[in-house]
Amino acid sequence: MKNIIILFSLLLLTACNATTRMSGYVDPDYRGSFQVQKIVVTSLGVPLEEKKNVEEAYISSLTSYNLEIIRGLDLYPPTRDVQKEKLIPLARKAGADSLLLLSVGARDVQQEYVPPTYHPGSSTSYVSGYGNYATVNTYHSPGYTSGGYNISKPSQAVFVTLFDTKKSKVVWEAEGISGGNAFANFNDLSISAVKASIKELEKEGLILKAENISVSFK
Repeated sequence: MKNIIILFSLLLLTACNATTRMSGYVDPDYRGSFQVQKIVVTSLGVPLEEKKNVEEAYISSLTSYNLEIIRGLDLYPPTRDVQKEKLIPLARKAGADSLLLLSVGARDVQQEYVPPTYHPGSSTSYVSGYGNYATVNTYHSPGYTSGGYNISKPSQAVFVTLFDTKKSKVVWEAEGISGGNAFANFNDLSISAVKASIKELEKEGLILKAENISVSFK
C-alpha cells in the first residue's frame, strides 16, 4: 500500500508535464537591429478558453522584459469578425511595433497500453516472549496489481511568428512540436510553446530583460 501511495504522489508531481522542441530563424534584415518595444500577443487555431490562457501566459512571462504588452483579445475581440489580414494593421494602429502570433497545427493523441504487473505482498514476523513462552505474530501485506490500462499522450505542431507591424514583414518565425504526458492536455502544450518561444526570442536578442517594465492592457 505504501508503494502505491508513493507512486501516486510521484504521478501528481509530474502531472500536466509538457515540453516543446522549437527551432527559429531571424530574417537577415533584422539580425542585431530589431528589438521589440510594444507588442501584441495572440494566437490562432485554438479554442477561446485556450486563447485566453495563451495570452495570459505571454503577459505573465513577458512582464520581466523591457516592453509593453497589448492583449490580443482586447484588440481582436471574438465578438467581431477580424480577418487574419487585419491583424497587423490593427496592431500598428494601436501603436505596437510588433505582433507575436502563435498558431497550432495538427493535434494528435497517442494511446499507450500499460500492461498489468503483479506486485506480491510481504510478511513480517515479530517475536515476543515472557518467561519460558515465546509468541510469534506474523503480519501480511496484500499484493496488488498495477497497469492494465491505456494512457493518452497529446502532441501538436506549433508555429510562432514575430511581425514588424510598421513594415508588415516577418522578423522571426519558429516551428516546433509540443508533447505531454498522460496528465497533460492541449492547453498545457500551448503554454509550453509560449515559454519556449520566449526563450528563443530572448536568445536572438529580440526581447531584452529590464528591471522597470511598463505593461499596457489596451
